Amino acid sequence: MKPTTNLIDLHFAYQDLYRHWHADSERYTGGDALNTALDEGWSINDVVGYQEINHMGARGTVIYHFELTRGSDEAVTMPVVGNPYVDRLVLLMQFKLVPLAKAS
Repeated sequence: MKPTTNLIDLHFAYQDLYRHWHADSERYTGGDALNTALDEGWSINDVVGYQEINHMGARGTVIYHFELTRGSDEAVTMPVVGNPYVDRLVLLMQFKLVPLAKAS
């Protein structure tokens, strides 16, 4: 896939769903809440932490920890469950991935 910094290439502008997220109400969220945050003016920092959670058998889940900023005084870490859409966003936007502590 060709790298991009243009969110339109990720079909972000076509989202017709508003999905609010707050750290006090949900431990993790989905890509739809990340899209809503981007639509509301938040920006993703270039470095993204990730955590691999192992389940029984061969299945596992990746949680991406996106550092979001808006303006000069707002910052939040949004933990997003990996799925094909979020994985594609991470790949195409060429974030620097930093492993966090493993969880089981």
